[in-house]
This record gives sequence, structure tokens and C-alpha cells, in this order.
Amino acid sequence: MGKNNTRESLTREIASVVLHHIVREHTNRPESVHFLESETIEYRNKAEKMSQIYNWNSEDRVYVEKKALKLIIEKLANKYPDIKYKEQEAVDKISKIIKDIM
Repeated sequence: MGKNNTRESLTREIASVVLHHIVREHTNRPESVHFLESETIEYRNKAEKMSQIYNWNSEDRVYVEKKALKLIIEKLANKYPDIKYKEQEAVDKISKIIKDIM
């Protein structure tokens, strides 16, 4: 896989980490919490491994942040319309993950 394909995959993984984290925090089904925690850990591990393949410049980081936010907003609107969250919450979580792993 080239760097652009890896960047797209990494973006999806980061979006999945943040999405599952937001859903876990706002779910009204306590039986889902453990599953969502497990998914968050799994996606984060995959993102960490993927991020170590290449060196990422600031343009890559900005691209990943914007694209991941777009994916999260779309997924929450389509699949989880009942979850209310602040967009800034998602931005903060994305920024933290990018800072930690890229």
C-alpha cells in the first residue's frame, strides 16, 4: 500500500476510534459499554501500527483530522441519529489521537 492509501486507512481507523468513544460515552445501553470499549482499543491498536509505517508531515495530519471529522459526522448522523454530542468534543478527541500516534 502506498502512503496515500495508508493515510486513507489511518483516517478511517482514527474516525472509528473517536466514533466508538463518543457512542460509548453517550449510549443508554449499559450492556454495550464493554463491547464499545473493546472496539475502541482494537481500532486504536490498528491505527498505531498503521501510523508507524510512514513519517507524517503537518499536511498529512491536517488532512487526517479534517477527513476523520467528516467521517464521524456522517456516521453519527446516519447510524446514530439519537446521539447528541458537541462537534468540538470530536475535534478534541481526534487531535489528541493524532498527537499521540502520528
